Amino acid sequence: MSAVLKRELSAYFKTPVGYLLIGSYALFSGLIFYLVVLRSLTSYTGDYFGFWLFLADIVVVSIFSMKFFAEDRKNKTDQLLLTSPASLYGIVIGKFLGAFLVFAAAFCVNFVYVLILDAFGNVDYGMLFTNVLGSLLVAAVMIAVGLLVSSLTESQIGAAGITFALLFIPMLIDLFSGFMPPFLRQIVSAVTIYNYYGDFKNGMLSLPAVVYYLSVTAILLFLTVRFTEKRRWS
Repeated sequence: MSAVLKRELSAYFKTPVGYLLIGSYALFSGLIFYLVVLRSLTSYTGDYFGFWLFLADIVVVSIFSMKFFAEDRKNKTDQLLLTSPASLYGIVIGKFLGAFLVFAAAFCVNFVYVLILDAFGNVDYGMLFTNVLGSLLVAAVMIAVGLLVSSLTESQIGAAGITFALLFIPMLIDLFSGFMPPFLRQIVSAVTIYNYYGDFKNGMLSLPAVVYYLSVTAILLFLTVRFTEKRRWS
């Protein structure tokens, strides 16, 4: 796993990809921060972390999905990787951790925004902690979705498009769930990953939500291993 992780980090930062991802995130999040927080003249971070920032996350994770397994197929290095001594769990987790660490590096730009808020207002650091924790947990699920999609598709553009759709459409459904019948709203609430972020947004550390996000991430990674194993022997 460590060898795959080093390979992934090297691939991100020895090429423009990693810097493009961080720059894209900084651009989108900076625009969102200005529109949601600065223009409202507020130090409340709950409206920034959440729906609007998830839009920036989706764009970045969609770019990630182009690089996972889809890029290996494009460069004809997938068979070399699959026949290496590394276990499939090591390969999948190494790719996941590599992407998550790059995302975390990009996410650090948000702390610059917090310093700006702290200079001109009072930041609720307790709420900020839950906002950050919840955002990173949601990002972990997003990255796991992108990894799974990339393991199933041959095209890099296809991987990005499908990942974007799988992450963005549920967000729209959750946004308009208030107009749905009660029974349908309950179903949507149960399957939409963004619904479980509500407690974090309001400054509450929800153990069930933490367990949910970690469990979904683990299940998606397990499925990625299974589909990758099928490719290894096909």
